Amino acid sequence: MRPATKALALAAIVLLPGDAFAAGNMPQLNPHDMVPQLVWLAILFVVLYVLMSAVAVPRIAATLQARDAKISGDLAAAEKANEHARTLIEDYHRRLSNARESARGLTREREEADAAAATARLSQLSERIGAQIAEAEKHIGEQKSNALTGLEQMANDVAQSVYAKLVGQPADAGALNAKVASTIKRSG
Repeated sequence: MRPATKALALAAIVLLPGDAFAAGNMPQLNPHDMVPQLVWLAILFVVLYVLMSAVAVPRIAATLQARDAKISGDLAAAEKANEHARTLIEDYHRRLSNARESARGLTREREEADAAAATARLSQLSERIGAQIAEAEKHIGEQKSNALTGLEQMANDVAQSVYAKLVGQPADAGALNAKVASTIKRSG
């Protein structure tokens, strides 16, 4: 039996007269005992109110504040990771665009130089230029493939760290890598 229950039982035994139960009447409705009952009601209400306001309510408030802080911290971390991923993707697109422009510029310069010398060696240079263009496109394709591979790995790392921070446990690497790969293929 809890100490509080023992104390209430003892208070009932001490405060209530023994013959109140023996008569078969309801002691709560006895007009002679109303004033002491109301006094004890007020005392117990004040004690319970003080206990609730001093013990239970601060604990509940502290728990709610800790929960709100944890949620807002997790949301801020997720937003930061999302912003970082967006920055990396924008940087990748900018680099890819610069590489294309550079390749186009190099190809254009080479074509102009070859066009000036094309009158003397047209058949030799056309084969040579074709091979160089194919090699340049292959090189650009390899660079693009390397960049996409690097981006996919970077996206996998970011996704794993975001998942671990949000959920609090490491993600299933295989499933997460498959999701990232399918997302890149859809957007790519």
